[in-house]
Amino acid sequence: MPAVSLAVVISTYNQPDFLRLTLEGYRHQTDTNFTIYIADDGSTPETAQTIRRIQADFPVAIKHLWQADDGFRKARIHNRVISRIHEPHTLLTDGDCIPLPGLVAAHRRFAGDHYFISGSRILLSRSYTERVCRLESFETARSMFWWLKQRISGNINRFFPLLLPATLSQPSFELEGIRGCHLSCPTEALIRINGFDESFEGWGREDSDLTARLLHAGFKRRNLRGLPVLHLWHRESSRQHLAENDDLLQACLNEQRIEAKIGLKHLESAAGDGDA
Repeated sequence: MPAVSLAVVISTYNQPDFLRLTLEGYRHQTDTNFTIYIADDGSTPETAQTIRRIQADFPVAIKHLWQADDGFRKARIHNRVISRIHEPHTLLTDGDCIPLPGLVAAHRRFAGDHYFISGSRILLSRSYTERVCRLESFETARSMFWWLKQRISGNINRFFPLLLPATLSQPSFELEGIRGCHLSCPTEALIRINGFDESFEGWGREDSDLTARLLHAGFKRRNLRGLPVLHLWHRESSRQHLAENDDLLQACLNEQRIEAKIGLKHLESAAGDGDA
């Protein structure tokens, strides 16, 4: 096992039940050489209260960074978090994605300086998500037979990824198919590309833009086979700004741009924002 430590960045906004289940998944990791940073885009106090309860007996440090609610500003809160990371590698994920027990171990074991690692997900159905959210924690260390029953019952949309051992694909410069559910890279790579681009307003394409700029900077993509995260069902976010964001992404691709137009270099202190 390499000595490298990992920063796990979890984005959240007003989904305390989802975040609780996600954090419980990280409580049960087989490898505890990581720190959690919660990138909170303006949640109400209920989320902070949930985090404080979990922090009390959590096996690793949890750092909660919050910013005032002023619309969808995921890029900005991520940049504020990235500017505080000291770990050499960073895993970006979401507060609606429950990890399997070996996820951190795999991202640490496969960490490299010249590529990023893109993972996959399994979707939980709406009814199953509602059932899981009534649980204090969701046990993920299950037999393949148990998971097969969930697939047959329609509780999950795929079974095959759970069968795969954790391995990496060959390096590529392919952008298509990237999802933001879990992606790790050297922290220095995020600094090199100036972090997330705050030009993107509302939901959509900010993760693809980040990935494209990693590729433009020469970091190759390697897919993590096996160990998908379990994505909790929720209603789709507003697509109000998707067309504009599609245009921004296309411009990034056309220009082969590396740095975010508005990113880490543009960070300023914001009144009403805080850390916990």
